[in-house]
Amino acid sequence: MSLCMPMPAFMKQTLEELGVGTYANIAYIHPDTPLITALSVFTHRRVSALPVVDHHGKVVDIYSKFDVINLAAEKTYNNLDVTVTQALRHRSQYFEGVMKCNKLETLETIVDRIVKAEVHRLVVVDEESRIIGIVSLSDILQALVLTPAGTRDQTQTLTDQTQTLRDQTLTDQTQTLRDQTLRDQTQTSCVINPVRVCDL
Repeated sequence: MSLCMPMPAFMKQTLEELGVGTYANIAYIHPDTPLITALSVFTHRRVSALPVVDHHGKVVDIYSKFDVINLAAEKTYNNLDVTVTQALRHRSQYFEGVMKCNKLETLETIVDRIVKAEVHRLVVVDEESRIIGIVSLSDILQALVLTPAGTRDQTQTLTDQTQTLRDQTLTDQTQTLRDQTLRDQTQTSCVINPVRVCDL
């Protein structure tokens, strides 16, 4: 008998609502980018894939580290001055095209598409297929496990409450210390000048 677990409510929320993905300072290349430049971007930006974007901002292909491995396997790495477009013609495996999504699709849809396509990321595009972001497996993992969407506000509230409690505890400890110091000073005064204290 299979166990059917209820789907978390945040899976029905959109990428835009959840803020899942990278939408600023996106690393990408152009079809006429020299291969040596693309390899340099891989190294410096520490990404595993680079969307290939035409000069109108539309996504036309994607160059991944798997393509670099194919480059080495075919021993064609002796000519790194070729363009990315020329290098992609040497793909050994069948390429179905760039897997895309938009910010209005739900996290459930995104996960399903990534699983079925067996890819590591989706390129987020607008209505005209222009790149606006990247959503990767790491982004989704963070949304599912590390900071589940839908509990972020609760987490922030809990953080605020914790900070308030810490502040209150610190205030109480400070007051207790002051009271203790005052009592110690009073007792010392009694020993040194009992007549004056008794008069009080």
